[in-house]
Amino acid sequence: MTRITLITLGLSLTACTTSPSKSTPTTADYDDIAQTIATSTATSATTTGGSSLGAGDVIAIRDAVSLARGILPFGFLRDGDGHFRGDHMGIGSDFTIACKDASGAAQTLCNAMTDSATVTVMLKGSLETPNFSASIDREGMWTITGLQSATATLDGSASFSLDTTIKSVFHPGVTSTFTFDNTATYKAITVTTATREITGGSASFEVKAHRTVTGTANGSNDVDKSFDVTAELTFNADHTATLVLDGMHTFTIDLHTGRITKVS
Repeated sequence: MTRITLITLGLSLTACTTSPSKSTPTTADYDDIAQTIATSTATSATTTGGSSLGAGDVIAIRDAVSLARGILPFGFLRDGDGHFRGDHMGIGSDFTIACKDASGAAQTLCNAMTDSATVTVMLKGSLETPNFSASIDREGMWTITGLQSATATLDGSASFSLDTTIKSVFHPGVTSTFTFDNTATYKAITVTTATREITGGSASFEVKAHRTVTGTANGSNDVDKSFDVTAELTFNADHTATLVLDGMHTFTIDLHTGRITKVS
């Protein structure tokens, strides 16, 4: 019989006062956290017609740079209230943006003369892939500078919650459920203005997790524990990202497909 693993993860700064005492994460704990971070960073799917779809931080950052340059991403509309709204794989996107030219003067509309922008982003909806399903609610505030150069730079923060179910790519047959509450910091993320590819920078988060395993034979292997993990995500020039958990568990994420590979 397949073992069902129930996991609750909170990426927040305050732990629940009723949680069990802190434990050391296992390999399975790290693997599940890595897979969830990877999926929320970059997700790709192909429609029956062969078109490529995407969701996650990478797509949101690309959309923000496009809007800052006056380009409306595919599937987006500008509403009468000044919001830009669109959808990626069931995740609704809502952007508001304020732009300035190279002299620092505010612009009525973002366009090819925009040099910097402040972006508020809200993402909400349900994401479904073969190994991952989630209800997502995310808000962020980003600043983008250097839009008149070949490479723009994005900094900022975001908070988001996810209610997820995943089928582990590292441990076949194991299904995990998560609740995420996360605050992320984005630091000096570089994006090419021509192709909107992410080439550098990083994002970091502190993970506070609570994991329970139930339904094992006679309850002998049931688990109820809490643990903390530090996650650092570094974007690379080859369109991958390196995820390091607690400074010792390393994974590589393909930013085009969302595929994750364990390094060590």
